[in-house]
Amino acid sequence: MASVCGELDAGGKDPGRALLLAWLLPGAGHWFIGLRWRGLLYGASVIGILVAGILMGGLATVSAYDHKWAFLLQVFDGPLALAAGVVEHLARPAATAPDAAAWLKRLVAPAPSPLTDLGMTFTLASAAFNVLVMADAFYLADRPAEAPAQAAPDEDRPQP
Repeated sequence: MASVCGELDAGGKDPGRALLLAWLLPGAGHWFIGLRWRGLLYGASVIGILVAGILMGGLATVSAYDHKWAFLLQVFDGPLALAAGVVEHLARPAATAPDAAAWLKRLVAPAPSPLTDLGMTFTLASAAFNVLVMADAFYLADRPAEAPAQAAPDEDRPQP
């Protein structure tokens, strides 16, 4: 059956590979199974929400030290969140130095505010959304591929 969006049939691909690709880069699992537009939309959404959260709340929103339980969910954003956590970890000593630049202090350890709380909420929402994106890629790849539709026989014509 053709989809409304004109996308290719997604079934018959390796679901494990689709799941791994969806974790490595949000949207890549859908790209792998042939749903290019859906992959681009999901990838842009997850990455956009994650980056918006980091810009609002600073790198502290993806800190494995300050927010241990939140970071467990943020791991589902894939290597992007892990890289942000590593950068936060490496930049923390420089940001806590007495002569650190003000922009570095705001980026690594911003003062508590409603905006930093909203940034944390955005990073968690992007991770939760990517869990759904990963599950969708797995499910769609695991479906059996549909056989091409054959024309229905004419009832007026005798069958051989």
